[in-house]
Amino acid sequence: MLDFKGCLEINNTKLFFAVKGEDDPLILVHGGFTDHRIWDYQIDAFADKYKVIRFDQRGYGKSDLPMAPFSHCQDLKAIMDALGLTKASIIGSSLGGAVALEFAVQYPDRINALILVGTDMKGHPYPPHYMTEIMELSAKVTSEGIGAGINHIITSPWWDYFFPSPARPEARAKVEQAVRESNNVFRWNPMWDVELKPSAYERIGEIKSPVLIVSNSRDIDFVHGIEDYIQGKLTNSKKIVMEDCCHLPYVEKPEEFNRIILNFLQDVVQ
Repeated sequence: MLDFKGCLEINNTKLFFAVKGEDDPLILVHGGFTDHRIWDYQIDAFADKYKVIRFDQRGYGKSDLPMAPFSHCQDLKAIMDALGLTKASIIGSSLGGAVALEFAVQYPDRINALILVGTDMKGHPYPPHYMTEIMELSAKVTSEGIGAGINHIITSPWWDYFFPSPARPEARAKVEQAVRESNNVFRWNPMWDVELKPSAYERIGEIKSPVLIVSNSRDIDFVHGIEDYIQGKLTNSKKIVMEDCCHLPYVEKPEEFNRIILNFLQDVVQ
């Protein structure tokens, strides 16, 4: 079984990646405040049936910082090209879901199946209260430093949706550790991630591959609205709700999550 990791020089940037398993490619795209390690509980289960690729997006984990405007989506394409992957199934979580959606819109022939977990979406309007919180968080980081911003995310009731229940201490500790990693937060200007025009929000109906939406009962209403919008636009989609789960259910209930994903892929990827 293949099992290796390293760095790729992508678009003049070093991106860390890891591969385990063989056969059909399955790419895991992490979201904000985390890196490739957030998928630790998935690798062994998925690698029994797929070639599992995970990587640190630009600006996260062991990958380089952005130094100018760039595209996470184009980084994903470049990784696939460098690894010789013509097509793949893609799992995107949160921000990683937004990246996966942009990729599916731009390169529909390179997608076997798309799985969106607590997904964000470029171009979808953000509610005012969400933008207010983000601006207040940014101001805190500017005035008090990165440590204060990290502490705010971990302790503020507003961000509670992001963290597993205290009743699952191991899962909560893993997510908190990811957020506390200084390599994962507040290191670069998010406006440098260039958005597709027209946006994925406007072009969502172009996606033809099978889509699974994994919704989480304790997630934020804004995310649930995105999920409903996607399901309403895509006839070849289905939604599964993971009960009593936060924004990152694959950490909180990994066995259930893994079973859901493997069953879906078995049904739709030939």
